[in-house]
Amino acid sequence: MGRRAGVTSDETRRELLEATMTVLLARGYGGTRVSEIASEAGLTPGSIYNHFSSKAELLAAAIATQAPDVISELMASGDEASVLDAFRRIGALLDQNSRAMGPLLLELVVTAGRDPEVAGVVVGDFASKEAAATELIRLAQGRGEIDPTVDAQALTRFTTMVALGSLVVGALELPPVDHGAWADVIDRMLSAVGTHPGG
Repeated sequence: MGRRAGVTSDETRRELLEATMTVLLARGYGGTRVSEIASEAGLTPGSIYNHFSSKAELLAAAIATQAPDVISELMASGDEASVLDAFRRIGALLDQNSRAMGPLLLELVVTAGRDPEVAGVVVGDFASKEAAATELIRLAQGRGEIDPTVDAQALTRFTTMVALGSLVVGALELPPVDHGAWADVIDRMLSAVGTHPGG
């Protein structure tokens, strides 16, 4: 069965991503099959490829929907909301989101190391997110929110490494730290790259 009558392409895509997450959480990345996703979504396996070019793209897209894309939202808004506040929001959630999604995301990253197709999707996605974050940091530097002497690409890479590290912590199920204390550490680290008038 293809797209159902009365259901838009965007709705079908959203249902596919939801079905993919259901199967991923039950089977893990390696055990997930397109046929099972199609069955969960009430579609034929072939119809999935009207929306995604490959299984790797579908699985990566489904996993990406679970992470708040504050950076893209901020760029789309067109306003001058605080970039540091956006990074604070992302960073403060890492200790919680890593527990739910850490194992799946880590499995995706590990799979990318041995599967060129998955690597293409994952590396492309990370590169795109890093480019967007770097652009935001440079905009914030231009308006005096972030210290202009801080290298924007290096700061972006640091945030990527912290985010990836959180996946390892989540996958290992290390004992949680106090969420308030974690948010405070993130705030202090980001404050260090902010501008300090009169300082």
